[in-house]
Amino acid sequence: MKNNALHIAVLALLATINSGNASSQTTPQSSVSVSSTTSDPKKTSEPAPITVKEAVIEDKLFNRPLFEGKAGISLFTEDTISGKTANTPQNSYAKGYVLGNLYFTPDLYLSANLRLQSSKGDGTTGNYYFDEGSAFWAELAIRYDADNYSLVAGHASVNYSLSRDYLAGLWGKSYAKKEYGVDGMMVLGGSYKFNAGAYGNHALSGTAFMVDTTGLSDTYGATKDPTPLSVGGPANTGKFNNFAIALDGLNIAALPKFRYQIATVRLTTESLYNTSTNTQVQTQYLANEQRYVAAGMFNKLDIGSGIKLSPLLEYNRVLNSAGIAGYNKSYYVGSLLFGYKQWSLGISGSLWDADWSNQPTGVKKILPSNAYTSDRWNQEQVAIGYSFDNGIKATVAYKKENQYIGTTSQTIGVNLKYDLPFAF
Repeated sequence: MKNNALHIAVLALLATINSGNASSQTTPQSSVSVSSTTSDPKKTSEPAPITVKEAVIEDKLFNRPLFEGKAGISLFTEDTISGKTANTPQNSYAKGYVLGNLYFTPDLYLSANLRLQSSKGDGTTGNYYFDEGSAFWAELAIRYDADNYSLVAGHASVNYSLSRDYLAGLWGKSYAKKEYGVDGMMVLGGSYKFNAGAYGNHALSGTAFMVDTTGLSDTYGATKDPTPLSVGGPANTGKFNNFAIALDGLNIAALPKFRYQIATVRLTTESLYNTSTNTQVQTQYLANEQRYVAAGMFNKLDIGSGIKLSPLLEYNRVLNSAGIAGYNKSYYVGSLLFGYKQWSLGISGSLWDADWSNQPTGVKKILPSNAYTSDRWNQEQVAIGYSFDNGIKATVAYKKENQYIGTTSQTIGVNLKYDLPFAF
């Protein structure tokens, strides 16, 4: 009897406790957590730290990729049908890339851009896509992107020019990078982003940089070695005494698809070695190179019938080009990129204006003879492309340029390109 009574009392006590807690229970959640309760009404329940296993169960640890990017390969065939190089063999070469971000946190990551090409790239005169091959780092830098500011340190390009990323045509962007891109630098920089409401989103960036003379500037698999400090030239100073400032903007209410850039770059010239004559250039002929750019573009304007148009205009002014005092250049660049379903039509033109003929004889002797093409040079190109459902894009292009005095060259090119995004 005593045992039965004790058993009944225990059951009654448990029922009382359970009925008191029933009103405080919440709807079951998919997450796994441990919490403590207290009888003090002034204190609230606080969850215990979530373990790695629980984070995996909640899909909080791996709900974003640790590494994401894309890889691609591009096959080129070009034939110059008139001009100074018309009698050279047809050119065939390949380029490729692997780029992506390795995340340490959602904001902190390693940005990598590895470029691959046949050993001579677009300088080849052989009829083959692959020979010995080579590779170089276009970027390998640590980046931190917060909501209203960003930081960068490492081997990267300086934020300068929109045409180097958006100029239409098969050879458009490569032309811009070659002529006035500020690439292959060791940089320390950052930007501040601000929202001006109806006046758009803007970013003010500043960068200190120098020519990268480390192994990151080497071209692996080819004869090019890291850029030597001894040759000097603009920004090749071994010090962060070169500077760039840029103001970028977009999302302006009155012009919702418009973006712009205003930027300037100062490249210090402390010395210059003329590799053509194997002589050191006298300091009286040297000056710091200064660049200015103003660019604007519209992104995919709807002009009717499903056709999108992306126009771009840019002006570049280069003072003391190549570190030579008084050798100035101007670049006038424009392009139109039309898109309709899987089709694209790109048209671009560039005018390069220099005052070479006004330079004194002493200055002309500094630069190699092949650097003098003309006081005014122009290039026009048109490209028609089609993107297949399997990801392959085919482009047929035509280019006309007056690069050498009294000579007009014309080139026809065919390109096949495939990009593969990835994340893991």
